[in-house]
Amino acid sequence: MEFLKMFSHWKEVEEHDAKTVIFTEGAPADALYVITSGEVELSLRGASLGTEGVGGIIGEMALINSNIRSATLTAKTDCRLALIDQASFDSLLRHVPDFSLHVMKVLATRLKHAYEVIGH
Repeated sequence: MEFLKMFSHWKEVEEHDAKTVIFTEGAPADALYVITSGEVELSLRGASLGTEGVGGIIGEMALINSNIRSATLTAKTDCRLALIDQASFDSLLRHVPDFSLHVMKVLATRLKHAYEVIGH
């Protein structure tokens, strides 16, 4: 994952211990996270939506079309997350093709998964 190299010295970083709730469904949102180490779990109303590991992007929908968290994020293991605010997200999308492609792949995969879940 070439795009991950740019986050090795990212200024805005959060570290969370395992089992720490990072954000909750319905909370205000102004950033997304790129997982640079560890694993996190997404859940909705207490039901697991899945696990994301290194290279995963979490919270992008809050920057694309909403400013509210649509799920709860919990550290499954100790983890390190690069925090990307709206201005940085917009700049990365415009100027870093690898990042833009990765975001599109993440969204396409999630859409495919949602489509499978609803049974079509």
